[in-house]
Amino acid sequence: MRYLRILCICVIQLFLSAVAFAQTQVTGHVADVRGEDIIGANVTVKGTSNGTITDIDGNFTINVDDKNGTLAVSFIGYKTKEVKIGEKARLQIVLEEDTETLDEVVVVGYGTQTKKSLTGAISDVKSDALTRSVSTTTAGALSGKIAGVSTRAVDARPGRGINLEIRNMGSPLFVIDGIPYGGMNSRDWLQASDGSGSDVFNALNIEDIESITVLKDASAAIYGLRASNGVVLVTTKKGKKNDKVSINVNGYYGWQNLTRFPKLANAGQYVRGLAEAAQNRGEDPSKLYSPEELAKWEAGTEPGYKSYDYYDMVMRKNVPQYHINANVTGGSEKTNYYLSVAHTGQDAMMRDFKYERTNLQLNIDTKITDRFTIGAQISGKYEKTEDVGLPGGDGYYSAILSMFKMQPIESPYANDNPEYINNVHENGYNPAAFSRDIAGYKDNLTRNANINAYAQYDFSFGLTAKATFSYNYTNSRFDGYQYAYQIYTYDKEKDTYNGTPAVGRWRSQIDRSVPARYMQLQLNYAKQIKNHNISAVLGYEASDYDWTKKTYGTEPSTDYLPLLQFDELNSFGDEWSYEARAGWIGRINYDFAHKYLVELLARYDGSYLYAANNRWGFFPGVSIGWRISEEKFFEKLRPVVDDLKIRASIGQTGTEKDVKLFDYLSGYTWNNGNAVLDGELVTGLNQRGLPITNLSWTKNTTSNIGFDLTMFNNRLKITADAFRKDITGVPAARYDVLLPSEVGYSLPNENLNKQAYIGAEGMVTWTDHIGDLNYTVSGNFTFSRYKSIETYKPRFNNSWDEYRNSAEGRWGGIYWGYQVIGQFQSEEEIRNYPVNLDGNNNRTLLPGDFIYKDV
Repeated sequence: MRYLRILCICVIQLFLSAVAFAQTQVTGHVADVRGEDIIGANVTVKGTSNGTITDIDGNFTINVDDKNGTLAVSFIGYKTKEVKIGEKARLQIVLEEDTETLDEVVVVGYGTQTKKSLTGAISDVKSDALTRSVSTTTAGALSGKIAGVSTRAVDARPGRGINLEIRNMGSPLFVIDGIPYGGMNSRDWLQASDGSGSDVFNALNIEDIESITVLKDASAAIYGLRASNGVVLVTTKKGKKNDKVSINVNGYYGWQNLTRFPKLANAGQYVRGLAEAAQNRGEDPSKLYSPEELAKWEAGTEPGYKSYDYYDMVMRKNVPQYHINANVTGGSEKTNYYLSVAHTGQDAMMRDFKYERTNLQLNIDTKITDRFTIGAQISGKYEKTEDVGLPGGDGYYSAILSMFKMQPIESPYANDNPEYINNVHENGYNPAAFSRDIAGYKDNLTRNANINAYAQYDFSFGLTAKATFSYNYTNSRFDGYQYAYQIYTYDKEKDTYNGTPAVGRWRSQIDRSVPARYMQLQLNYAKQIKNHNISAVLGYEASDYDWTKKTYGTEPSTDYLPLLQFDELNSFGDEWSYEARAGWIGRINYDFAHKYLVELLARYDGSYLYAANNRWGFFPGVSIGWRISEEKFFEKLRPVVDDLKIRASIGQTGTEKDVKLFDYLSGYTWNNGNAVLDGELVTGLNQRGLPITNLSWTKNTTSNIGFDLTMFNNRLKITADAFRKDITGVPAARYDVLLPSEVGYSLPNENLNKQAYIGAEGMVTWTDHIGDLNYTVSGNFTFSRYKSIETYKPRFNNSWDEYRNSAEGRWGGIYWGYQVIGQFQSEEEIRNYPVNLDGNNNRTLLPGDFIYKDV
């Protein structure tokens, strides 16, 4: 047995020795094409986890088992290189710069460009950066990722859209797969779940988005009248040529909790505050609450002195939110496809408020011949929000307000009996009624179907012709039923509950339908002649849509039959509108050796809102760029600076501002104006005012200067811009010109006022790795202020009147107020203060009150 153990040990030692002798130490050096050492490059044996990194001199040492193996060498900003180990004692490895970042294709207006050829203030975000967010809206996922783009939540209710603004100038135009949706010039009554840009954008499935590009300066001028606040371009995912079928399923399930909320007073704090308020008014607080009663309320242990926490009654904890997505993608030599379905659900922090959305997306492209391609993007959306039918029109707001309206000393239930809702001092805000079973419901349902189809032919000499047609149909329905639930008072002597209706019943439905059509014809040309690169776009587009709205309202006799009978309707409304637009587009790009860049673009737009002589507007733009890093004198800085480009632009867009349908025609207002005929008061019609025939576009001229800097092998990226937007021809009326009262109306609007936005923005991004851990750190800022340049005004009475009431030359958002110069420290200081601050000889002032400067 002893000899057997010795034999085993010897065999093991021989085996370990063989392994040790089999390993080979390989050394090497890693540099770039200019011979500069690359520090921290990853060196791994392909197919294994065996690896190391280069030192401060670019050198490395690694042990390998097989000389026939391969080393993979990689570093951020460079192409990965594979090297056969072989018999060389020392490897000399040269990495080439990865120019993919600069050659990366970016979607711009009516085409694409490489990043190095961009001359405008254009930023983009790719899919991987968006999908890391758990937001239920696209704007939420974009938050903080692009300089100049700000997002603001409308409120915290589930499914509520997030407002997105570019440079704090208002809502932009959204273009999804080449189709424009809405924009700032769409009127408010077209913005409620009708397929407008913000609705469509926020309801996209984030997993379906390939990239988002934001046009912030003159580059937006190619979209004309609806792009005065910038453009957001969304491109959805497609399959790849000769790519095998891939099925992906992902999702998340999480819980929501409030991070901060004002702490509400309990019963003891509340009654103590009432007593102090009485004392401050000079009253005897003991007449309101005796010291014994105050102590009982603060203790909260005796019957009748209970404290009620309405925060806990209204708000919930660990509220669920989830998302699941499944997609199939693939492609052959001729056809590629992408199909996805996703479902999102989110509950509110208050009970019985919830949101759910289902998205469907199909993108398919097929080559009929080598030059002829057709394709389509088909999408659908089902979106539903469920609210409680509380009085006041906005149940979510009422639920939040109830926590502050209710007193912590009053019970939500009569005699604390949960079978009977208490008749409290604020009946519309008693949380005991905040459920769909008691108060009723207010539901919104939106269904959307969209199909975009295109055909494209590529000619042999660099010309491409493309035709696109889109049809979008959106139907939304509001369905509301407010129940007449009972509230009760308790008669202690008789031990009975007496009930009365808290609110009246109402039943309402609103149906909106918006079929929209869009057509585009486009020619693209691209040609390279040695160092000269030329591209051009010429196109025509037209769009129109109908807008139909029907409103039904009644007061049902019960809470249990949600039927709407025409013979029982208390109100009925029927509205219809039709809109149409058309425009010509053009752009020319030229660059020499990717060093000197020029872009010229223009838009010729027509709108139905103006008289024939003012219906069309021309909006040009120009931008230039200079890649200084490509100059010979810059060579000494290239080891540190990868790319430096300065750029400038100026362009013009239009705005349909404060214009209504057919304002340029005279007309009548129905059901307006009374007359006595045969002794009876008769409602008739009257003229609606003078026709506006001289009103034209509000013109927006945006100028921008900025630079893009990339350093340290693409690890550091800095972008900065300064901008100014001048708005001329803002509509206003000459309100100091008085017409005889017999006319019955005032003068119409004219293009009178001027405004401006001035600001700057910037973004810094650092991308690096620590071993196998890749990380990105970024930060951005935006500064934008509004100023009134010229405002139509009458003559001021005096210099003070002008100083106090004139807006010209002043920044927006200025509020007038008193200047605080201190606080009163004692009653004596108040009595001796020489200025009458309160208009009552300072008798209402107390120590701690502010002292205002006497101006």
